[in-house]
Amino acid sequence: MDPIAQVLRELGWHVDVVGVQLRGSASGSAVHPVRFGGVDAVLKVTTAGPLQVNARRELGFYRTMAERIAVRTPRLLRYADNDDVTALLLSAHPPAPPAREWDRSGWLALAGQLAALHSSPVPDRPSWLATPWLQQILDDPPVDVAEDYWSRTGAADAVGAVLAEPAALATAIAAGGVCFVHGDCHVGNLLRDGDGDGDGDGTVWADWQMAGLGSPAVDLAFLCSRADADGADLPYNAMVREYAARRPCDVEALQRATIAAELGILLFGWPEYAVHIGQTGRDRLTRRLLRLVDDWRVRAA
Repeated sequence: MDPIAQVLRELGWHVDVVGVQLRGSASGSAVHPVRFGGVDAVLKVTTAGPLQVNARRELGFYRTMAERIAVRTPRLLRYADNDDVTALLLSAHPPAPPAREWDRSGWLALAGQLAALHSSPVPDRPSWLATPWLQQILDDPPVDVAEDYWSRTGAADAVGAVLAEPAALATAIAAGGVCFVHGDCHVGNLLRDGDGDGDGDGTVWADWQMAGLGSPAVDLAFLCSRADADGADLPYNAMVREYAARRPCDVEALQRATIAAELGILLFGWPEYAVHIGQTGRDRLTRRLLRLVDDWRVRAA
């Protein structure tokens, strides 16, 4: 019997799997389009093992926070959680357009929504909250890995001073404070409430397996870094200003924290994944890194 059919049978759920497995999350869930009660839905299944903690974190989000935050999310229709499996049945929505198709107004709307998300109060720090994976990398950066990867790129001569003082990046990021963050904030984890065409107003925020407490600048920086690697043309400074207008803060401090976070993401987070994006994407990352190093030098002077 198909593993998913077996799970559904054991749970006693009358759900029809209607298509091939969708792109799964980086945190290990199997994701399937299904029909439930005559409507389209999405089934996310994570079996027992170390990755189940991520699925339980997402379940914790949907059960305790989804209705309290100021961004749209899929609806939790049904769930099961036991020693063998964590399964979530969620409302279905079409994917958002690729990052390269978003226009300026869409990026600004998205920055405003991220600010609203970061303003969400956290109810007594529930046990499912954790430090997101990206924040962990920046808190304990793998300098040796970064030196090895970037020494073989056109940024080799530029990154030495930054890699020699990673604590300076951490200090700038920490100045932005801590809040509730999505933890894996990129366009691939966004859906649409309707057809949409790159307008952030209809965005549905999905894939909450990495949600936790972290730096708001890291969420914003990762959104920009992933979009840049995917060929998007982002209005960076305008996005920071839009964010600050919706969640009042010092614009210059936020700009510095976001530059530091994106530098850290590129230096320490991307080497592991760069092999999967092709040479064109790697070249874009290198060019972006060089621009960020220049910006960082100006602000560190």
